[in-house]
Amino acid sequence: MQMLRAASGFLVVAICAFASVGQAADKNEIVVAQPVLRQQFDPTVLVATTDFMPQDMIYDGLFNLTEDGITPALALSWVISDEGKQIDFTLREGVTFQNGDPFTAEDVKFTLDRVRASDSKHAYRKPFQDAIKDIVVLAPNKIRFVLTGPWPGYFTGVRNATVGMVPKNYYEKVGPEGFQKAPIGTGPFKLKGSKAGEWTEFSAFDDYWGGRPNVDLVKKLLVKEEFTRYAMLTRNEADIVMGISGPLLSKIRADGKARIIFSKYSGTSGFYFNKTSFPESQDPRVRLAIGHAIDLKAIANDILGGVCEPASSIFTPATFGHLPGLDIISYDPEKSKKLLAEAGIKPGMELTDAIHTASFGSLPNAPAVQEAIAGYLEAVGFKIKREPYDTGAWLKMMRAGKQPNIFYGPSSIPDDGSATMESWFLSTSPWSSGNISVPEYDEIFKKQLVETDVEKRRGLLQGFAREEHTRHAGLPLFWCNTPFAIGPRVKEWSTSLGSGYQMNLDKLTLN
Repeated sequence: MQMLRAASGFLVVAICAFASVGQAADKNEIVVAQPVLRQQFDPTVLVATTDFMPQDMIYDGLFNLTEDGITPALALSWVISDEGKQIDFTLREGVTFQNGDPFTAEDVKFTLDRVRASDSKHAYRKPFQDAIKDIVVLAPNKIRFVLTGPWPGYFTGVRNATVGMVPKNYYEKVGPEGFQKAPIGTGPFKLKGSKAGEWTEFSAFDDYWGGRPNVDLVKKLLVKEEFTRYAMLTRNEADIVMGISGPLLSKIRADGKARIIFSKYSGTSGFYFNKTSFPESQDPRVRLAIGHAIDLKAIANDILGGVCEPASSIFTPATFGHLPGLDIISYDPEKSKKLLAEAGIKPGMELTDAIHTASFGSLPNAPAVQEAIAGYLEAVGFKIKREPYDTGAWLKMMRAGKQPNIFYGPSSIPDDGSATMESWFLSTSPWSSGNISVPEYDEIFKKQLVETDVEKRRGLLQGFAREEHTRHAGLPLFWCNTPFAIGPRVKEWSTSLGSGYQMNLDKLTLN
């Protein structure tokens, strides 16, 4: 009760702060309270996966992400050449941008040329730069990708396929700064207004090719404190609340006034080792011992409140390349101690662990999860030195390759196993900084990059998953869903498969 009274205090502040955008409306409008408010509106300079949150409202890609996975949108059909080095797309006709300009192949070329430019600021530019040699406009509704080699991962990667298309003529007229201030897309909603770091409003695009959205206005509010978001939901001041975890999820389920729905398998996470500062971790017995030391089921139930489940692989069931039937590493502290003794690890060995003090969507309540893992490792004899990092410092540390002895690694939108491998499991992986050096993994990665047969490519990635299940170069932690608490005004809503950021709010209906 004391915590809820404190939440009410936060609520008063929240109401005052958001007076300019109003409370949850009785009309055909919804309010979304969320812990992160991204306001990077230009999809050609996307910074992080969280930028999909506003961009999904305004833009379409050649493909969109829906409750069924990656689905054709502005691309109607495509033909891949026999050698896999050319893809000809036929585009949807009759589509207009929100300023009335027609959507054509020129807009696709302009958008992707910006993404793959040598000076591009797009966070996921590298696959485009490596794969595409040229983009050729064949007709107003036809475009050709000329590739350096086969690129089968284009169709199975959200970061590739769903890049939002911008209007060439308008963008060139207003420039990058002008476009960021007044963005235009073909998507279901138009940007109505925003206040930096506080709120963003989107209004329905009447002429949307996929059908006008069911709601007229969406208001997204930045509400950092979880109890404040919960209080807004209970008082009908928000229709959708993001970032609810642990006890509050149970409370929402119990009171029956709101519902919990999930975007399934939106994140995965692993536990990794610095082979230079912790050379003992190169002994597979040590890695397996650490796996047996951690009670993943207890953490999933007690700390993550059922939002996540213990992972048997870094690939989720929604990831291209997932291998069904693998077992999770069992919680067995006695076996852990035995393996450590066999490997020559004596009780009291000190390890430094980076504790990220915030959470990504791919691992909610990350600080508590990491603290629990540290506690489990201490229980089998390690002495854990905790080094706290806020998000900025954590990202800087990871990008600089200065990871401590042990560290966790989250991955959002784990849609294609190739991308997860590239991020964490190769000798050139940026996030693990080459701490995993398995020549077989590098070879599998190279082979699947150019394998145009879908099932053969899936088999290669499953081969990696099978090998990693025995090697444990990294330890899988959790497959996580993104929970949304929805109020009584929401009748129906289906979120995207594999991402909590592409929310499909145009499909939401109200009572």
